[in-house]
Amino acid sequence: MTSTAREVAQRAGVSVSTVSRAYTHPDKLSPVTLSRVRQAAAALGYEPLPVRRSDPPPALSRPTIAFMAPDIANPYFAAIAKAAQHRAHARSFNMIVANTSEDIEQESELLNGLLPSVQGVISCSSRSTDAQILEMAGLLPMVLVNHSVESVNSISVDEDDAMRQIVTHLAALGHTRIAYVGGSAHSPSEAIRSAALRAIDEESDELEITQLGNFAAFAHGGTAAADLVISSGASAVIAFNDLVAMGILSRLRQRGVEVPADISVVGTDDVLVSEATQPPLTTMAMPLERLGTAAVELLERLIAG
Repeated sequence: MTSTAREVAQRAGVSVSTVSRAYTHPDKLSPVTLSRVRQAAAALGYEPLPVRRSDPPPALSRPTIAFMAPDIANPYFAAIAKAAQHRAHARSFNMIVANTSEDIEQESELLNGLLPSVQGVISCSSRSTDAQILEMAGLLPMVLVNHSVESVNSISVDEDDAMRQIVTHLAALGHTRIAYVGGSAHSPSEAIRSAALRAIDEESDELEITQLGNFAAFAHGGTAAADLVISSGASAVIAFNDLVAMGILSRLRQRGVEVPADISVVGTDDVLVSEATQPPLTTMAMPLERLGTAAVELLERLIAG
């Protein structure tokens, strides 16, 4: 059986990206690390796929970029990907959409598998560590969406401001006890939103913001959190996204809790499903189409040099 890059990485004590770099850009590794990878590969009989990074002849094909997201089934990421693909087509790029399934190792393996055939990558809400992202960005042009890593090009919405606008809206309605149902603990957006709400809570003597923890960023995550919302005594709840808010609304309805008479529910993202809820969901719109379009435009400039 042929050995894999992951097995070589484990034996050498490095990342999968480092194994790939040992064969695609060996000059970017220290002699010690390069030797360790090559020795591990030799011991396991690992043979990397041939890598050809030359640009395709313009008369035969169009350059290709990749769009990577944690879960393309999530309407948030789907909306950004759709806008990115529309812009990529307009700029004569092919675009591959890759789903990383919220898995850091799968994200790294997908990127390494795409290296021979793409000229750049858009990584949306990457779950990788900063060090891993820096390593990936050293292999080819990369744009991060809703994630910021020093020296890597990125485009983000102002998550802090969004949370402050939502709280200001709720406070104007007379709410002083607010609960927050967070998303995945690995989400860069979740980290910023949680920190923003924590800061608002510390700054205000009149508001009490209770963070109820991290939940799956889908309706079942909101359903699981709804009972905690009720027991928290909050008169309003902010959901990580509209899907979580939908789950909260469903469970509140089962419990006989009236929205907004008993509890106000606010989502974020303004995906299409918010229009179909009963009662209609109050949500904070995010410029998802602009994110996708701008990411492609920035990546195009990076590829062009």
